[in-house]
Amino acid sequence: MTELGTGALVWAGFDGEQVPGPILDAIRAGKIGGLVLFAFRGNIRSKDQVRAMVREAQETAARGDLPPVPVAVDQEGGSVVRVGYRAVFPSAMAIGATGDPRNAERAARAVAEGLLADGITVNHAPVCDVNVEPRNPVIGTRSFGDDAERVAQFTAAWVRGSEGAGVASTPKHFPGHGDTSLDSHFTRPDVTADRATLDRRELLPFRAAFAAGATTVMSAHIRYTALDTEAPATISRPILTDLLRGELRFDGLSITDSLDMSGIADISIEDVVVTGLEAGVDAMMVTSGIERQLAAAQWIADRVRPERTREALRRATWFRERFGRVAPDADFDDEPRRDLAGAGRSAASPVRRRLEGPLFRAHPGFAGRGAVDAGVDVRGRAAEALRRPGRVLQQRPPPAGLRSARGLLHERVVPARAGGAREESARRRRRVVRGAEPVRRRARAECPRAPFLWRRARLARGSCDGAGR
Repeated sequence: MTELGTGALVWAGFDGEQVPGPILDAIRAGKIGGLVLFAFRGNIRSKDQVRAMVREAQETAARGDLPPVPVAVDQEGGSVVRVGYRAVFPSAMAIGATGDPRNAERAARAVAEGLLADGITVNHAPVCDVNVEPRNPVIGTRSFGDDAERVAQFTAAWVRGSEGAGVASTPKHFPGHGDTSLDSHFTRPDVTADRATLDRRELLPFRAAFAAGATTVMSAHIRYTALDTEAPATISRPILTDLLRGELRFDGLSITDSLDMSGIADISIEDVVVTGLEAGVDAMMVTSGIERQLAAAQWIADRVRPERTREALRRATWFRERFGRVAPDADFDDEPRRDLAGAGRSAASPVRRRLEGPLFRAHPGFAGRGAVDAGVDVRGRAAEALRRPGRVLQQRPPPAGLRSARGLLHERVVPARAGGAREESARRRRRVVRGAEPVRRRARAECPRAPFLWRRARLARGSCDGAGR
C-alpha cells in the first residue's frame, strides 16, 4: 500500500450524481483524501446511485494502491438531512426535549447503520453548540438545548451510538456556535464571552463528546476574543493546538468547516489551507473549485513545516485505515430504523413509534425550554415552508396532553404576500405581528424562560440549504 502524502489532508466536494473525472484522478494520485456529499449539490439521489458513486471512488483509490477514502455527510436530523431515503430523525432539540439521552444514542446508531450500508463512514454530527442566543439564525433546533450540562449528556450519547456502530462522529462547531446572532455561512461572527464562561458553557459538551470516544472534531469560522483576538478558530493555533490538543487532550482528526463559507472566505484559500494546517488542522474541507482542490496538496507540501505535516498525516492515516471502507454488496433493511424514527407517520401525527420504551415523548419539564422545532418533519414540509420567500413561520404551544417530538410546538405558516400597495403590506405585517402576541403571552405563561421564536425564511436558509454544519 502506497504511503499517504499531503493530499490525504484535503477533502473535496463536487456537483452531480457522479464523482467528476478530475477528482477521481486526484484520488488515484493521492491528491485528495476524503469526500463530502451534499444533497443540494445533486450528490444524493437514490440508494443505488449513492452506492455506485461511492464504490467507483473506492475502486479508483485501489487502482492507485491506496486505501479507501472516507466519505462524509451531515446527517444531523431535523432540518439538516442529506440522505433522505434512509430513516430520518427529529432534530437534536426535539430529542433533547425527551429528557432521555438514550434516545440520542439510539437515533445515532440507527443513522450510522443506514450510512454504513451506503459506504458513508463519517457523519458531521452531533452539534455540540449550546444555543443560548435566541436570535441564533443557524443553530437553533440543531442544538440539544440551552443548558450546557444537558447538551453534554446528549452529545456524548450521540457519539457513543455513532462510533459504536462504526461511523465517525464529528462534534461541531468547536469551540461553540451557540452564542452568536450571526450565521458563519454569510459572515464571521465574534463570540465575546470570557474564558470562564467558555469553560463552563461552550466547552463542556465538547469535553463530554471527546470522553465518549469522538474521533473527529470540526472547527468554526468564528473568532473567540477570550482565546484569540485576531484569528477565527479555523486558523487559530491558540484554539486548535493550545486548547484542543493541550488542555482538552484531543488526539483525533481535526477538520475544518467548509472553506466556501463567508466566515472564512475573506482570506485567500491558499493562506487558509497553510495557516490552518500550521494552527493544528488535520483535514481541510475544500468543498468546491477543482483548481483549488487539486492545488491544495502542493500548497501544504511547499509551505507547511514538515513536522506539522507529519503529525497531521499520522492522524489522517489512522483515520483512513479505520473509516475508509467499501459499501457492502448486501441489501440493507431500513424498516426497523424507519419505525424508530416514525417515518411512516403522516406529517401531522405525533412520533409515537416505540423501541425499548416510549421514544421521543417530550418531557413536559423540558419542552418549554427552547424546544421549538421547525425541522421535525420527515416529509420536509416544514423545511419547504422555510424556503418560501415572503412567509413568516410562527410556532405556538401544543394543546394540553401528550407532547411528542413532532408536537413540541405546532407550526403555522402565515402568508405575507409581496407586491401590492405598500400601505396594504404594512397592514398585513401588523396583523401578523399582532396575531402573534396572544401566542407569545401563552408561551410565556406556560414557561417564563421559553424564548418565543418566529423568523423570516431568509434567516433559516443556512440550516436548510447551506452546508448544514
